Amino acid sequence: MDLVVSGILNFLTEQEAIGKADEVQDFYRYGIEITISSMLNIVLVLLMGALTGHLLESVIYLAVFIAVRVITGGYHADTYFRCNLLMCSTFIATAFLNDKVCGYINIWVIAAFVVFEEIIAFVFCPVENKNKPIEKDKKPKFKAMGMIVFLLLDLFGGAIINRYQMVGSMILLTNLLIAVLIISAKIKEKRCDKNEII
Repeated sequence: MDLVVSGILNFLTEQEAIGKADEVQDFYRYGIEITISSMLNIVLVLLMGALTGHLLESVIYLAVFIAVRVITGGYHADTYFRCNLLMCSTFIATAFLNDKVCGYINIWVIAAFVVFEEIIAFVFCPVENKNKPIEKDKKPKFKAMGMIVFLLLDLFGGAIINRYQMVGSMILLTNLLIAVLIISAKIKEKRCDKNEII
């Protein structure tokens, strides 16, 4: 990853598309790293979906995951490798869980999902990335948007689940996974804060 990022950065610098100042270089390095890692995540999840016979589920997973996480934030792995591994493993777990439970999701289960996710969004969202802090006055807006997106996706998944069972339940389970990852992010954040104090 470092070699590829450095190569792109050097090319952009030589073409005078970006400046040579350290802060400029650091800014673009981070942006390039995130872009490559995100694209790799998408390709890997689609590949895993194709290899396991869950290609449609992988598309649904990515669409929901990306749409919600942009607003709510969530768990961030310490390395790009761990990020890729986490993305693939959570997709596989969600897809195979969907195979097992999609026929059992009813109105009461959906209601429980909605209540759980709304509480998580209200209490914890938005989850900040230390490399991309959110301005204090914008946090309430992101919190409200997170709650709305969770709710709308759950309602949509619930509305179509009778006709498109696999699709509806995959939307619901991906939403649930994101809520669980938000909790994981907050636990990790508290551990990091304790370690800094020690």
